[in-house]
Amino acid sequence: MNLHIDLEAKSLGEILIVDDTIESLQLLKHILSDAGYTVRLAQDGAMGLHSVLRRQPDLMLLDIKMPDIDGYEVCRRIKANPVTSGIPIIFLSSLQEKSSLLKGFELGASDYINKPYLAEEVLARVQTHIELRHLRVDLEAKLKVRTSKLETEILERQEIEDELRLSQKKLQNLSAHLEDIREKERARIARELHDEMGQAFTVMKMDIARLYECNNIEEKFLKERLGALLGVLDQVADTARAISENLRPGMLDVLGLNAAVQSHIEKYTLCTGIKCLLTMSHDEFVLDDKLAIALFRILQESLTNVAKHARAQQVEIQIFRMEHKFLLIIQDDGIGFTADACSKNGFGMIGMHERVRSLGGEFVVESNPECGTRIEVDIPLQEQLE
Repeated sequence: MNLHIDLEAKSLGEILIVDDTIESLQLLKHILSDAGYTVRLAQDGAMGLHSVLRRQPDLMLLDIKMPDIDGYEVCRRIKANPVTSGIPIIFLSSLQEKSSLLKGFELGASDYINKPYLAEEVLARVQTHIELRHLRVDLEAKLKVRTSKLETEILERQEIEDELRLSQKKLQNLSAHLEDIREKERARIARELHDEMGQAFTVMKMDIARLYECNNIEEKFLKERLGALLGVLDQVADTARAISENLRPGMLDVLGLNAAVQSHIEKYTLCTGIKCLLTMSHDEFVLDDKLAIALFRILQESLTNVAKHARAQQVEIQIFRMEHKFLLIIQDDGIGFTADACSKNGFGMIGMHERVRSLGGEFVVESNPECGTRIEVDIPLQEQLE
């Protein structure tokens, strides 16, 4: 048993010989076995077909003229079967007619060996077709591996393209949303300018016109009207300051991020009733303008979302400056949300994510229903410091 395995391991290839003549079988077996090939024998077409289906050989030597099922029919059946069609077939024949040769090639034969056999010719033809068979099998295996890799690459590329299309769609929606916000903000500012400042200026104009038309003005009346005008001017100044603060917090430019954050949180708590716990690693952060406004806007947007959607009682805010990064954490105890709910109406989230991405940072949101929401912003400081 072991000897048989060793011989097959060293074999140059396995050959199936199908011939109804015992002498021909023995001669070919002797020639090929001595050359190092493993040889299987079949004495008729039916046995040959059964042997091929049981285990495919590397090469088949097939006699044409056999009883019951001749070599042509055996060849036709083998080539018609997708499983066995790749087996090379060399016909064995004493027929010299061209029509016989052509018929064999039409059926898919690879070569002919004429009888009587010459050992050198048999070995040369067998070696050629065995090598071609091995090359073909090797190429098919490599092609299969390559095809598998290409299919994987195509799937990965399709996934990337799908993600890009989804990302582009989100950005388009975000752009439209931001444009809508800008228009609403312009309308709000226009209303405030018209309703509050415009009204105040109208009152001032009327008072000044009345004073201008009066020839004899009592000092008391004049002081009263001037006091009223000063009150209107104070109202105009407050309105202008409020509009300016909404557009960009002046405290951020003058006193820095720490003071701006503290001031915003105090106003936020007063307006919403939501308790805020603020922790900062430094009394004062020295940051460039781009990073400071990004962090402030992310905090502002996050707290707005908490007030609108979270039904939270408390928000914990942590701001840390480390050696190589800046960390902002916002954690509420509200109702939380699912990822699907966030993706449907997540323009604020997308906007914050894009802000952080533009600074080379990471934006992570963790939330589950009834478990609150945690937003973590991690921005590297190396580029900022450079």
